[in-house]
Amino acid sequence: MQGKHYCVGVGPGDPELMTLKAVRMLKECDVIAVPMGDNGAMTAREIISKIIAPGEKQEIIMRMPMSKQKAIVARAHQEAAASIKEKLERGLTVVSITLGCPTVYATCIYVHKVLRKAGYDSQIVPGVTSFCAAAARLNIALVEEAEPLVVIPGSYPAPEELLSAHGTKVIMKSGRELGKVIEVLQCRKLLDKAAMVERCGLQDEKVYRDLRQANKDAGYFSLLLVKEKGLENK
Repeated sequence: MQGKHYCVGVGPGDPELMTLKAVRMLKECDVIAVPMGDNGAMTAREIISKIIAPGEKQEIIMRMPMSKQKAIVARAHQEAAASIKEKLERGLTVVSITLGCPTVYATCIYVHKVLRKAGYDSQIVPGVTSFCAAAARLNIALVEEAEPLVVIPGSYPAPEELLSAHGTKVIMKSGRELGKVIEVLQCRKLLDKAAMVERCGLQDEKVYRDLRQANKDAGYFSLLLVKEKGLENK
């Protein structure tokens, strides 16, 4: 009998923001699949370390290159899925962990798709998103009344119309594009209506309430919030 795979969001960084379901599934599963970036960082693994200590369960390391070359990324997804399939064929339950929520720009969703296409039982377990956590950190509402929410991947060139759109803008994972994003916001007179949280909820979290003071080389996990009406409590 085949095992089951779950793609589980572990929240933005603070371990206390993991859902009860995520904690239960981590404790009950046989194997944990952990994403690893190019620099060897395993941030999602750090988040769950107070729940499941390293070595406590079987682990699969999923190497996920930060590349825009589709062939390289697709190969990594296939390799991760192959490692998980081997465990599923032995009847084991595998939990793939990911930062935030699997439904929002998460790498594990592509592995989930590969597994489902191959006929395996793979399910998604949502988590707290980074932009909700960042808004809470800034003590502001993300959206109010009839305000729409526009989510933009900052690591890709953002269409001008999205930055001009009505409502709150969330610019995720700006990383090396941060300088360009700040320039665009300044040109559109939105700089004073924006703030940034870097590595929200983690020990080295940084909050920039004035983007002019932000480190232009901020890490990949940098999130900007832009509110038309201004971040009144920032």
